[in-house]
Amino acid sequence: MADSDNNNNLNKPDNTQTLSNKKLALALSGIIMSILLAALDQTIVNPAMPRIVKELQGFSLYSWVTTAYLLTSTATILIAGKLGDMFGRKTILLSGVFIFLIGSALSGASPSMFWLVMFRGLQGIGAGALQSNAFAIIAELFPDSAKRARWQGFIAAAFGLSSVIGPTLGGYITDNLAWNWVFYVNLPVGLVAIFALIFTLPRSHASGRRKIDWWGATLIIGSVVSILLALTWGGKKEPQGFAWNSPQILGLFAIGAILTALFIYVETKVEEPILPLNLFKYATVRAVAVISFTLGGVMLGSTLFIQLFMQVVLGQSASSAGAVSTPLALALVTANILTGQFIGRVGILKLPFISGAIVTLIGVGLLTTLNADSPVWVITLFLIVLGFGLGLIMPSMTIAVQESVSRRELGVGISSVQFFRSIGSTVAVAVIGTIVTNNYVSDIMADPSTRGLSPKLLEVIEEPQNLLDKQLAASLPPSVVGAVHSSLVDAIHAGFYITLGIAFVTLIAALVIPNIRIKSDLKRNKAAGVISSETVTEKSVEVEVPLAH
Repeated sequence: MADSDNNNNLNKPDNTQTLSNKKLALALSGIIMSILLAALDQTIVNPAMPRIVKELQGFSLYSWVTTAYLLTSTATILIAGKLGDMFGRKTILLSGVFIFLIGSALSGASPSMFWLVMFRGLQGIGAGALQSNAFAIIAELFPDSAKRARWQGFIAAAFGLSSVIGPTLGGYITDNLAWNWVFYVNLPVGLVAIFALIFTLPRSHASGRRKIDWWGATLIIGSVVSILLALTWGGKKEPQGFAWNSPQILGLFAIGAILTALFIYVETKVEEPILPLNLFKYATVRAVAVISFTLGGVMLGSTLFIQLFMQVVLGQSASSAGAVSTPLALALVTANILTGQFIGRVGILKLPFISGAIVTLIGVGLLTTLNADSPVWVITLFLIVLGFGLGLIMPSMTIAVQESVSRRELGVGISSVQFFRSIGSTVAVAVIGTIVTNNYVSDIMADPSTRGLSPKLLEVIEEPQNLLDKQLAASLPPSVVGAVHSSLVDAIHAGFYITLGIAFVTLIAALVIPNIRIKSDLKRNKAAGVISSETVTEKSVEVEVPLAH
């Protein structure tokens, strides 16, 4: 896939050589902290969610606290990636961090579940802007493929590190302070990241193109919102939702399909499409898009209700429930770093894809065996397996896309990985959240032990997190408490089975991804100034890069 634009960009000096080691380290620290901000908020909130919905009420909005964040970040990723190409990534990255911090402050001050969902949406806008540009900046700082691959493992590990910090920190804050502080804790980290980026990150070159595909952006946002609303509201009783065959749900699906078709049409006509469809002429990009989509679903589908399971069913504290995710995150971080080093030194990308997909499938399969008698160490072991599998895949996706698209489309190419992962996460949260909540309510209402309970008590047990109130749990008949636990376990199992199916699709996509090999400048060229050559086929992708001056 050689073109003059790509070659010209590849011949630019290595940005790492224009920065001192100290400034480079500080710039990378700022980027990693920015990524941590967005990733941290997907995990730190989970241990606090049972307490949040208990205080603010609204179990029906449980999954929407996460869905709203993912929805707006998904809608922002492609737009922000394109804006970064046009106006420079540093400006858009800093703007994203600033918006994220405003959303964090407002989320912590939320007076109700409705406003929490709204402010989480604002956070998502900032998260989408910083995610799409942070990864692209890494590619600009390290033009050498092998060097970039080794660093990409550390950058991808930032997502895993957020899982290390997130659940444990979230549980500690919930038990010892107040749930509001799971949002306020972002503020000092974000301020440090802003100062590090302002003073150390070199200003990236803008493309000079100023045309924004507003029609495409509007259509994709409308499509995603329509489909997610249908998935979230479908199968629920009014006023929380509507039947699957209701005019409202069928209408939302129809609107989503129409807008998607219009989006595809518009992208083939506009001069500067927000998602260039020509990217998908390469088998590598197509396969990575599927893997990214399904991996996002597996990540959140596997962990969304683990905290509720630990606290309500097993009676663990928020701190203990949060800490059980730490081994998962450590395994993920370890696999991220090992994968980056393996790719940078060996240059083979397909092996981490396949091995990671297999281990991930095994990890999700193990989670389906959990029950009310499962010891904590068993849950921890299962999560370690899952985390290691996910960690093998994560850095491989970004590297594969970086090696498959031209430098001119680097920003939108990397944004597409984040976009599909975010779409997958959002759809998975909506679908699995709806399935789990609907299954739980129908099961608990049909259980013989709940017959004869007062309408007030029935309303209480419809939201299982209410059993975190020890006095309330003690006032209920043991048979009712057991029914709540049993119904919740069965409902969460249903979510795990959906996730298992998604993980299987990940494995299929990993098996068909083309063979990709990368080699460093020093290995390929002994003389400076050698122009790169690239060979791209359906079965193999071999990328050569120039020796940086």
